[in-house]
Amino acid sequence: MEAKLTAKEADEYLARIHYSGPKEPTVEVLKQLQRCHILSVPFENLSVYGKEIIFLSKDWLFEKIVRRHRGGFCFELNTMFSFLLDYFGFEYKMHAAEVFSRKTGLVGPPFDHQLLMANVGGDSWLTDVAFGDSCWMPLRFTDLQEHQKQESGTYRIRKDGDNYFYEENMKIIVDEDGREVRAKEPFTSPGDPNWAPRYKFDLIPRNISDFNEMLLYHQKNDDSPFTHHRICSVAKPWGRVAVLGNKLVTTTFLGENKVKKETREIEGGEEGVIKELEQNFGINRDACLYPEG
Repeated sequence: MEAKLTAKEADEYLARIHYSGPKEPTVEVLKQLQRCHILSVPFENLSVYGKEIIFLSKDWLFEKIVRRHRGGFCFELNTMFSFLLDYFGFEYKMHAAEVFSRKTGLVGPPFDHQLLMANVGGDSWLTDVAFGDSCWMPLRFTDLQEHQKQESGTYRIRKDGDNYFYEENMKIIVDEDGREVRAKEPFTSPGDPNWAPRYKFDLIPRNISDFNEMLLYHQKNDDSPFTHHRICSVAKPWGRVAVLGNKLVTTTFLGENKVKKETREIEGGEEGVIKELEQNFGINRDACLYPEG
């Protein structure tokens, strides 16, 4: 049996994600927990970038994400979130996914991503707090192909044989001159070019330990997207802010599935990056590791 959160740890965790609502396993509570988490805890690879070894134990994740006010990538964030769901009394299962590359359209290796499926209110809900720029609330799994509109975009789940596809309605990018261009994707949903699959998954229940091999892969392998550049991204009520390498990328929601993106170089080298991490993500230099030199 996996470790469980104590009442004190749960209260600290809820304070970390700025949640102060009911503590009961309902659909509305699940929605608010995911939204609060995504708006508070960044998706980041700073541990990989700083050569900090990652563990998926409850105590290690709690210390990093809650006490040190850090984030993490999917294995860390969704594992930590699963402890919170368990504390609230939600019934859920953990599943593995393969991620589509936004550069090549190719699907990644098995166990490339971790997601949760919660059963509540007579429905199953795809619950994921760790896929970067994605849905802020759970997606209802019962009605496949249903277009589920949220603050952050419009999403759906498509079934093909034994596989399921989490898909996003591609956003329209508005440039500085007001011109609108639909985001380009190397691979789109069959017969529906305005939708792009983000990952595919099945419904085989998994355990935390099943992800250990890919956890190591994403820390050490040169083929992993996390071993080359610093990534730190968090949702904001108005959009999203991200540090990508030495660039700051700001995404602003404009409504009607339109967004404006602005990118600028971060000045001041590592000190400039540290300042952005402190200002935009609440990550201070004492809570994070950085490569020597």
